[in-house]
Amino acid sequence: LAIAEQMRQEHVQRLAVQAELQHTYDAMPLALFTLDPQGHFVAANPALRELLGPVVLDDGGEAAPSTWRDLFGDAAWLQLYKMVSAGRETEAEFSTPLATGDGVRRLLVRATLASDRIEGSLQDVTEKAQANEHLRFLAHNDPLTKVLNRRGIELELNKAMSALQQGEPMAVAYLDLDRFKLINDLFGHSAGDEVLQQVCARVSNVLSGAMKVGRVGGDEFVIVFPSVRISLATLICRGIIDGIGGTAYHVGERAF
Repeated sequence: LAIAEQMRQEHVQRLAVQAELQHTYDAMPLALFTLDPQGHFVAANPALRELLGPVVLDDGGEAAPSTWRDLFGDAAWLQLYKMVSAGRETEAEFSTPLATGDGVRRLLVRATLASDRIEGSLQDVTEKAQANEHLRFLAHNDPLTKVLNRRGIELELNKAMSALQQGEPMAVAYLDLDRFKLINDLFGHSAGDEVLQQVCARVSNVLSGAMKVGRVGGDEFVIVFPSVRISLATLICRGIIDGIGGTAYHVGERAF
């Protein structure tokens, strides 16, 4: 009887521990999952089902459960399998359009191989990735016109000059807008900013390939033509002049 009572208590304790672990698994804000060797979801906590959609598991309904390939593609499944086969916990980022209708999201995956199954977690890092991309963009681009800034155009110029030393041609153009200051003085900087944006759009429409334009001053720009001879660059520059000077710039009811 004493042995039976001890076994009963141990069984009750195991059930309590299992219930506590299940509650923790369900309440975990981090999305947790288990995959079989074929990439099918065999376990997913509520956070993961909320993130990826309710059909990641077979709920007996008409919709077939998702696989890793369905969500991320064959290449991502191969990458995940190679990661966990290395024998240590690893992490990587994947992009996928979520079933919840939130559009394409960037997800950080941490996974490891446990017996013949893949145990892992997902974390939505879309906002962080977008913030990092925005910072990288601002490091080399002008925030107003979106063309390259001084640092960005210097990098392009250095690359073109390196190719020049290897025998590749190149050309550089300097563009300055005449009487642009009058727009800012008479109609305000908001009107001037919009004109600048339209100017850069027109210049960018003329350029192609590796040609880059950068804003190096208030109304001053540098254009780099890698692997372009002077004769062709001259024709392109004449096209730029015609493009930016032949049609008025409309800002509200005004035309400049």
